[in-house]
Amino acid sequence: MGVTGPPGPVMDRDEVDRALARLGAEHKAVEDSLLALQDHAGRRLLEGAELTGTTRERWAVAERTITLLWTCFDVYTDALRGAREVRARRRWPGREELVELTDRLRGESVLVPGGAGEEALLSERFTLEGLVRRMNELYASSLDLVVTADAVWSALPARIDLLAAELGRTRSLAHSVGVRPGEHPAGDELEEITAELGLLRSQVITDPLAFWRPAAGSSAPGGGRPDTERYDRAALALEDVRREIEAVLAVRQDSEDRLLRLRDVLSRADRTL
Repeated sequence: MGVTGPPGPVMDRDEVDRALARLGAEHKAVEDSLLALQDHAGRRLLEGAELTGTTRERWAVAERTITLLWTCFDVYTDALRGAREVRARRRWPGREELVELTDRLRGESVLVPGGAGEEALLSERFTLEGLVRRMNELYASSLDLVVTADAVWSALPARIDLLAAELGRTRSLAHSVGVRPGEHPAGDELEEITAELGLLRSQVITDPLAFWRPAAGSSAPGGGRPDTERYDRAALALEDVRREIEAVLAVRQDSEDRLLRLRDVLSRADRTL
């Protein structure tokens, strides 16, 4: 690298060593975060899922962002290695090394091919600290999507499956008392709930981000909660139908009990005649 003049006062040896230590710690933190993102269950699910709607659009952007993150990290790694090599030339660096190190550590000496943003650029220059900030921004946006999708997938499908199991038991109970679609309103409602749960589960699996409510004013990745409005409506509707069917069952059982008692009375009357 040619020496073009340092940005500001030339750093002394102690300042250089402190800067290298700090940037080395940043490098380790970024690397750990990227590896954690790579291994995140939500990212693996997104990568293998057949996505639709909002999730498909945002995941396509996130995939490009994650690729860009690794590109920036590789550039940062090379730049930090270069600065360390200059520092390792002498135990007591001379003026020339200190000027070069100041330029490497504080100047816009890091070149990212294609840029590190949404706009297509031939290249973009950063300071090492500026590149760390940019990587943190890219990481936060990618992590937010991954955490959000994972939160929806962790919460809603299991709850829908439990409700579907309860729906199956209710349908069996309805059949046992003669409540069937086309013959009783409760039977028709059970058919509607069955269709809604099937559709809801399919949409949650393919477009989880459509079922997320961001927390107002939150900038933390995954800030918010799954949107359970449709699930809650289906659960309430099923509860209403179940109570109606139980009422039908209670009436039938009461009628059967009355009939049994009547038969018992008639039987005793026959024996006394």
